[in-house]
Amino acid sequence: KITATPAGGFPIPQLGQSTWRNVSLVLKEKWPQKEGAKAWVRTYRAKYETNAQGTVAKLKSAITMIIGKSDAEHLVVSTPTAEIELVERLPPPWHFLISGIPPEALERLLRLRVCSSAEVSCFFVPFEQPLPTYAFTLENFSFPDSEATNREIAEIVKETIRSNPDVLQYIHDNIPHPDAEAALRTLKSVRVSSLSLALSRSVKETVWNIYFDSPPALTLKQYFDWTNLLRTLFYISEDYGYGTARQDAQFICMGCKSFDHPTGLCPFPKLPGWFGPSVSENDTTNTTLDNRSMNGHGRGAFRGNMSRGGRGHSRGS
Repeated sequence: KITATPAGGFPIPQLGQSTWRNVSLVLKEKWPQKEGAKAWVRTYRAKYETNAQGTVAKLKSAITMIIGKSDAEHLVVSTPTAEIELVERLPPPWHFLISGIPPEALERLLRLRVCSSAEVSCFFVPFEQPLPTYAFTLENFSFPDSEATNREIAEIVKETIRSNPDVLQYIHDNIPHPDAEAALRTLKSVRVSSLSLALSRSVKETVWNIYFDSPPALTLKQYFDWTNLLRTLFYISEDYGYGTARQDAQFICMGCKSFDHPTGLCPFPKLPGWFGPSVSENDTTNTTLDNRSMNGHGRGAFRGNMSRGGRGHSRGS
């Protein structure tokens, strides 16, 4: 028995780092050479295990239950090894590699995206990692928390980007094929969602996540470079102050590994029939911000020489 797919599908975790992060160099060379269809699988509250025998057995059992014994006859779930020891809470590498099954069986896993059973809860990710739609989080506005506010902030974000040509030009300079409409499509796809953070038992703060539902066709590194550029700008409202992107700390959910919400606001434990750990079992301050840097991803992860700000309302670096 597994958790039923909710109406509208499962939430999509917004990964703020590469699936290859901290995977050993040997496996980075060998795994792409594996023949046939491949995909990643990551457990809920994943952490690197030097002995992952139990986890592999649970993953193979769950995958077999989904695709059937005949398609799972040659299933391989390859265990990641770490390049270095990272001093982090639940450090990577987190992703196991699925291979040895028919392409249509692999597609079945990727369409499902999430599996939660009494044995294991896990996420299936394409081998060619898709871009996150989440870009950054705005704070410091004095707006009320409402859908009307979300729409107004979306317009502010669009106007700020339009007034900073460098931001749009970065897309056209880096997309693989010329496309005059690329930046326009990305801009039109802006979506805003609010989060209410409990800073203490009596104090809450509203912040706003910014998403691009049609992100530009950039590599993962380029996409993070581009969103880092967006984080340098001021987003000004006539009546509610100016929003700035979170710079000193970045969300990272210890459960699903998304970087658009703290652990206490993870949507998965709230799903009907979820078998995985509940928030209360692991995080007593279940609506507070995980006030930690993302250790090599999120802000600054791929900055390179992208320290310039756009023209107009720029924060510099």
